Amino acid sequence: MESGEKHSWDFLSEREAHFTEWVMRELAGAAWAQPLFAEIERNGGITRANKARFFELRLGYALETAGAALRYEVPGEGESSLDFGFSFGGCEWLVELMRLEETKAVKDATYAEADADGIPWFGLSLSTNADNPAQSPEGETIKAVQRICQKFERDGRPHKFPVPGAGLHILLVDFRTFLNGGDPQDRIHVGLGGEYAAGPCRLFWKGELISGVFSERTAVRGAAEARQRLHFLGFVHEKDFEPGAFGGAVQFIANPSLFRSADEVHKALSNWPLQPTNVLNA
Repeated sequence: MESGEKHSWDFLSEREAHFTEWVMRELAGAAWAQPLFAEIERNGGITRANKARFFELRLGYALETAGAALRYEVPGEGESSLDFGFSFGGCEWLVELMRLEETKAVKDATYAEADADGIPWFGLSLSTNADNPAQSPEGETIKAVQRICQKFERDGRPHKFPVPGAGLHILLVDFRTFLNGGDPQDRIHVGLGGEYAAGPCRLFWKGELISGVFSERTAVRGAAEARQRLHFLGFVHEKDFEPGAFGGAVQFIANPSLFRSADEVHKALSNWPLQPTNVLNA
């Protein structure tokens, strides 16, 4: 764990750091990766502060290895840009990435103790009945939905993804800081809302079932644009940092507003470079 991060769960592990260094060597000649290399160097090199950029590099490496000819920082809606654009499988893809950084509630709920031998350790206490309601799975779920939706709106106008045309739009979310990576029911809850989750996994806030990114009940900033413009929300929980592992770390939620059937969903994702795919709602 890096210095200064003893009260954070979002540290840079040796495995992630070493694999990222390996990827950087493998991509040394890739033109699209050069701006990322420059940003990483300006921001301190192999350090936790660059985890979002490392996330982009690992996806880019996986896509390039699969045969995609990448364009980096392609034009998006208005003045924005999207991380990757490429053609593959007869389809044009636009892909944006984001990291769910640790929330203040998680940091405040992290505590440090020592065992009988004086060895320090730290833990996390998130509870439905917490004195601070934000320090709960419910609070983390609401915050995740809000953060994801906010990617799609800025200053009252649509942001990032354009109106859908012939191509497909994907947002990939580094989900590792959400409840230690969460599980499929957590991803269904965040992506679609509590009504799609298994009964015991449904979360409520002030007596109301918590809605998801693609839910018509979600009225936070950017939610309407997400429903209108995003085909797939991909939750990424990387555990194995090695070649070929990225694709298997993604679980997709398809936007019910943009697909009429499970067959349409699977047909669309059959052209995604990283196969096989895992769609939680189709």
